[in-house]
Amino acid sequence: MNKKQYRMTLIIFGIISIALVVTRVFYEYVDWFVIFIVLSIFYMFVRYKISSPIQAFAKKFNMLVDYDLDVEEALRLAEDYFENSPTETLRSLVQIYVGMALYYNARYRDAINTFNQINLPKVNNLYHVLIFAFTGYAAYEEGDLETLDLCINRIEDIKNRVNKKYIAFALSYQEILKVIRNLDIDPEKYREVIEKNFSREDGYISTKLIYNYRIALYYKTVNDVEEMDKCLAKVIANGKNHHTVISAKKIFQNTCSVEDYVFPAPGTETEIEEVEIVEEPKQLD
Repeated sequence: MNKKQYRMTLIIFGIISIALVVTRVFYEYVDWFVIFIVLSIFYMFVRYKISSPIQAFAKKFNMLVDYDLDVEEALRLAEDYFENSPTETLRSLVQIYVGMALYYNARYRDAINTFNQINLPKVNNLYHVLIFAFTGYAAYEEGDLETLDLCINRIEDIKNRVNKKYIAFALSYQEILKVIRNLDIDPEKYREVIEKNFSREDGYISTKLIYNYRIALYYKTVNDVEEMDKCLAKVIANGKNHHTVISAKKIFQNTCSVEDYVFPAPGTETEIEEVEIVEEPKQLD
């Protein structure tokens, strides 16, 4: 349901409501309870028409980013859905996807600006964690450590206000941002946290890209250029226009051949149980 359809639906809802009230005034046999039932059904129908498409949108967005690695189409899809979102609450939610899509397109400053424009009271506190986390990721890529520190502190402030069953979700983001911030100080802790969160197979190509890119940063820090290039080659060979590829190309030293690190075709590797990764938009499902 786009803006025009939503407005027309509200107009129809208003007309029906007035008509039912007027009918009740002149014809007493029309019960107030019946009017309430009719209006409730209509309201639930409108709610369904608004909320149902967001589920389909989220699945398509995640598929584009995680499997197809078509980050440009993901951005186009998110921006189009944002422009046509009928309510402010839905616009705020979809704006998170726009920010993430900009991040995945390596448009880090645009992503930060988009996240800063989101009307936070319109979305659940759990989404605040996601907003601050991706803002922190983008800030790190921009070299904006002040914003990164701010994001870490904001997650610290918000984590106790999310539902208790999602505390681990918030803590994972905070832990990752902290080790990224302190990579130069404690690279071994960084590697430990990255291994813990990103090294296991979950079937998503994007997870492999993120893991190899972040581990490459570890090798860069400890001055192991050959191992760094191996990780970067895996990213460049398989990532299309994913943001990790754009960043990887900036530090790749050409000590190995990119063509040697193309991932095996799907179905040729042993299937491993699915796990959740804390940097992927599928967390919004």
